[in-house]
Amino acid sequence: MKKLLLVVVPFLLLLVGCTSASEEKTSLEVVEVEIKLPENVKEEEEVVVKTLVTQGEEKVEDAKEVQIEIWNVENGKENSVLLDAEHVGDGVYEVKHSFDERGVYRVQSHVTARDMHVMPTKQLVVGDLSQEEVDAIIESEAEEENHDSGDHGEHGSHH
Repeated sequence: MKKLLLVVVPFLLLLVGCTSASEEKTSLEVVEVEIKLPENVKEEEEVVVKTLVTQGEEKVEDAKEVQIEIWNVENGKENSVLLDAEHVGDGVYEVKHSFDERGVYRVQSHVTARDMHVMPTKQLVVGDLSQEEVDAIIESEAEEENHDSGDHGEHGSHH
């Protein structure tokens, strides 16, 4: 039994040492995602939504999955559209999408790359909206989120 332990324990230590060294290399730099949106988007106009994926100075060409989720703030995230982005090179992944109606939209990138998952969100105004209209929509969204989070606390969790 002692001989077995003398062989197994050093092997396990070696194995643990090797995996922690490789984890250290990948975790030094975080994967960063920048969503690039066009300006002055009109309803029914097809636009290109781009996502730039980098890690440090390196452009990530090997992302495992890049999806773009889009929803109209007034309709809620439960009515979102999830699109698979196409890699076009130089760390850029893109989708084409047209917006049915004017309003305030959220565009969220879901990027899985190099054992990390990053989900930044950006706001996009579609159509001719005044700043007052945009502010009112965002305010109603915040009130809805506060109302929803209150409901979860009252009913408890049923896991």
